[in-house]
Amino acid sequence: MSNIPPLPPGFRLLDEEQAQMQGPATAAQAAGGAKAGQTIPPPPPGFSMLPDTPQDSAGIRQARTGAQGFADLVTFGLADEAAAAVGSLGGMLPGGHGKGYSELLDEIRGQSEAEAAEFPKTNLAGKVTGGVSGGVAAVRGGLSLAANAAQAGKGWLPRLLGGAADGGIAAGLYGFGSGEGVKDRLQQAAYNAPLGAAFGAGGEGLVMGLGAGWRSLFSGADDVARGINPAANVAEAGQFGIPLTRAQATRSIKQANIEDQLGATGAMQSFKEGQTQAVDDALGAMQGRLAGSNRPVPDAATAWDSVQSGLRGTRDRLKAAGQDAYAASVDNPNVLVSGQAVAALPNFIRSSLDADNIIIDPMYHAGAARALQFVDDYISRMPQVGGDVKSVQAQLRWVENLRASLGKNFPPIGPDAPALGAIKGAIDDWTDEVFERGLVSASDDVLGQLKTARANWSHYKGLIEPKAKRGGRINPQYEAQARVRNIIEKDMSPAEIGQYLFGSSVVSPKNMSFATANELKRHLGADSAEWAGVRQALWLRAVRAGDDAMSPAKIAKNLDGLLKGDGKGLAQVVFSADERSAMGSFANVMRMLSLPKGGLNNSNTANRLIPQLQRWGSAVAGMLSGGAGAYGGLDPLSSLGLGALTTGALKAVGAGARQAKASAATRMPVPVRPSGSGGATLRGLSQPFVPMVEDMRKRVPVR
Repeated sequence: MSNIPPLPPGFRLLDEEQAQMQGPATAAQAAGGAKAGQTIPPPPPGFSMLPDTPQDSAGIRQARTGAQGFADLVTFGLADEAAAAVGSLGGMLPGGHGKGYSELLDEIRGQSEAEAAEFPKTNLAGKVTGGVSGGVAAVRGGLSLAANAAQAGKGWLPRLLGGAADGGIAAGLYGFGSGEGVKDRLQQAAYNAPLGAAFGAGGEGLVMGLGAGWRSLFSGADDVARGINPAANVAEAGQFGIPLTRAQATRSIKQANIEDQLGATGAMQSFKEGQTQAVDDALGAMQGRLAGSNRPVPDAATAWDSVQSGLRGTRDRLKAAGQDAYAASVDNPNVLVSGQAVAALPNFIRSSLDADNIIIDPMYHAGAARALQFVDDYISRMPQVGGDVKSVQAQLRWVENLRASLGKNFPPIGPDAPALGAIKGAIDDWTDEVFERGLVSASDDVLGQLKTARANWSHYKGLIEPKAKRGGRINPQYEAQARVRNIIEKDMSPAEIGQYLFGSSVVSPKNMSFATANELKRHLGADSAEWAGVRQALWLRAVRAGDDAMSPAKIAKNLDGLLKGDGKGLAQVVFSADERSAMGSFANVMRMLSLPKGGLNNSNTANRLIPQLQRWGSAVAGMLSGGAGAYGGLDPLSSLGLGALTTGALKAVGAGARQAKASAATRMPVPVRPSGSGGATLRGLSQPFVPMVEDMRKRVPVR
């Protein structure tokens, strides 16, 4: 309307015809203040006409109604009331418009309704955008029950119930926000909620149906076996550079059946070849880790052969080192010991026995008593000082012979064992003391050489002459030591050596294999190439059959037996804790490579039959389409072309579906769970139509 002030008493509006009769001047004066068809007289003195408020352009009005529709849905119908509340506060400021809340609310609603009627499509688009935005925001904020159920991998019922709840809550809130007064708001919410629930459940069901159809045709199954973490499985296999398929990662029986069929058609052949190569590379990498700084052995036979040569080399080195050390110490005639110190040796031994509270009773310890008497007799043969003999010195060799004679003639067995061991230990202590007191005509280096000679000779004798008993007690390591001795002395092939040492299987190794491994490690050296060869040979025995890798299932079984079964003791000696942990992880990955048995068609009948049925189905569909074309009036040639086109199209779709499933199985081993955004989008799209249904209900006359 024009901004025409109230007319003074006696004035009235003239129609256009009357204005023309009064003359052009009067009409021209009234043209600026009235609508077409209306004329007004000039205002009386002291009055002036207000100009019309300029109207916004169509583009601005269209944009505003779109924004109002967006805000209406996002705020659940409270946008106009919020705008009026803010506007009324602004009007209270100095220079403000002075309008109250109710007046502003009426103006805003009137303008919104007018512009919505002028641009209904734009307003609807804004509302749809607002509804979708609100639904997606609820998903991202974790407020959507349906989306939470989808992301948690729940079934269809929780998702449908969640969709109904989400839609009902959103629609109910919109009804409450768009109503007038408490009663009307509650009535609107009560009416809108069931409609929103129906739309919400329907949208969620539609999304689930479309998703299931897509997965069935192009993606594959997305379920995960109970207790399985696909991402963790993929990460564990990735440590070894081995890729997994979706069925291997999820242990899903449905997906295993799909991949079994794809494998029968050759759709996954390239992936399988790459995976097999990755497994072979991982086996080699583990062997390289066991080899350390040494060159990896080409096969187990090479390792076993190096064990025999290494043991024989150790034997020869020990013997030569012992002889050289004795030659530099004991066999040196210039190394002399004070005669007084030698004469005091029997008393030194008895004092040591007393200090250790070792009592030698000739009735019960006849062997030890005879040993003491042997020492006395031996020392008594040394010349005495007197007459022309001013001093006496004994060769160190003479004293060392006493020690060797005691060990040979009085072995520490039975009840005499503690005392005999103490006597021999006292002689060693006496030797240290005379060197420390300077009673030997040699440097301390000679004492070191003497100790080295004794140690090397003891090691050498233990290597070539292991004893079944020590000190009258059974030697628990004798069986392992005898194996090592026999490897040194006997001529055996590399395969015979490996079997003789540890048996033919790492799953059930020979008895005392862990002790044999300890003996090998001690004699060969923990850092030697020969010991590294033993470690590699046991690994190769678990994972390879000749030059070829065993099947993943066989590797997993062998490693389980080695690490957790009868071979556990052997593995603890041969491999470090980190290496055993890595092998256990590798065994887990090998188990993953075998698809779940429930999804396999072992007879392969179905795998051969299904592709044939698909080809037959395509041919039948082609014939039916050709017949339909002929029935519809196509000429014979065109009908045949239509049938061929249909058959070709179906075959192309089938091939594309197989390739898509194979790609999804190999490139996305961890299935992507639904985000719930699809259902939220459909619920948002439906929100603007809930009040439309309400308006239709109100317009239906009550009978």
